[in-house]
Amino acid sequence: MADVRDLDRSVCARAELLDLGAGRGRWLLEEARRLGVENPFGVEINRAKVAQAQAAGRPVYEADFTQLDPQAFPAVKVVVFDNVLEHLPSLDAVETAFDRACAMASHVVYIRHPSFEDEDYLGALGLKQYWTDWPGVHTAHVRLHEFVAMAARNGVYDFTVRPLKRAYDADDPTILPASAPSGQRKKKAARTVYGLYEEGLHGAKPSVEFDRPVYFAFDMFFFLRSDAPEVRYHADTDTTLARPSLVWSGRRRSPLLDLPRRAAGYARRRLGRSAPGGSAEQ
Repeated sequence: MADVRDLDRSVCARAELLDLGAGRGRWLLEEARRLGVENPFGVEINRAKVAQAQAAGRPVYEADFTQLDPQAFPAVKVVVFDNVLEHLPSLDAVETAFDRACAMASHVVYIRHPSFEDEDYLGALGLKQYWTDWPGVHTAHVRLHEFVAMAARNGVYDFTVRPLKRAYDADDPTILPASAPSGQRKKKAARTVYGLYEEGLHGAKPSVEFDRPVYFAFDMFFFLRSDAPEVRYHADTDTTLARPSLVWSGRRRSPLLDLPRRAAGYARRRLGRSAPGGSAEQ
């Protein structure tokens, strides 16, 4: 087993960005730049990934993030879960992680999460999004209203949600026939390609135009203080998997106004009645 450096409390004390489930930390420094914070710190439970990150000079350390001591991270402004929480074993485990993040962050908990909102809708059409059928891998199919409820139980009612990369019909390459084998993953050489549908491999699928928005993923920002930063995107999130930036001069206007019109309506319908006092923004 590869050797890794232990958690350094002096490094913990300086961290402003805490990435929980950071993997090899490949995007950790870029993430800190976009989110406007310094001294990023990654936590990863997979020792081999930590060893690779540390060998590359990235600040990633081995730990179970559900067991971290919030007092060890007094400077953390932003806690990030980037495509992580769906891998936890249960909804209760996700809430434990979310609670710990709220205890550690001073300003923002940011979650990027694949969409599980439309499993029933697509299933009725004989379809599925490929990542929703990964047995033993994506084990926590958490939906937006469940995240909002977790936030409310932490006394957090200020949040913003941005849907990412809309599928308009069954021709979208992330959509598979429901009969396709489970566990369909991209080949390593195609990791940057959007979608993976191949008729010869997955079978024919019905030609259907969706009568409701179906998205690839969601960005969720839970604001823990009134002086939280503004969230900005520099590309159309209906057509791309754009990454957000944070502007720490503060939110001057409702980011809901900047959403594509259809995405704004979707956010209002899904979240507007779920958390009185909350906001379904970008």
